[in-house]
Amino acid sequence: MIKVRAPIVPPSLIPRGSVHILSERCKGCGLCIAFCPRQVLAESQDFNSKGYHPPAVVRPDSCADCQICYLICPEFAIFSVPADQAPAGGAHAERASTNRNGLK
Repeated sequence: MIKVRAPIVPPSLIPRGSVHILSERCKGCGLCIAFCPRQVLAESQDFNSKGYHPPAVVRPDSCADCQICYLICPEFAIFSVPADQAPAGGAHAERASTNRNGLK
């Protein structure tokens, strides 16, 4: 009789997140892109009002909500939230225009 081990971390417990970018705050340093362990971000071809290329989310389903992008960003222009707490639809634009303290 062969016993098969169950996975140590069941698939339902793998953390997932949703990345939000405040593109007008971004100065295009690329630190969030370089340090993302799951390569969720890439440089965007779009410009913000300052003339910088903010990052773009290219693999949204790969985000693990590790918060490295938030911690490394010198301008606090990016953050992630757990996928189950991510705002839906139009709420994204409203939340993305303010930081975590409600300031613009």
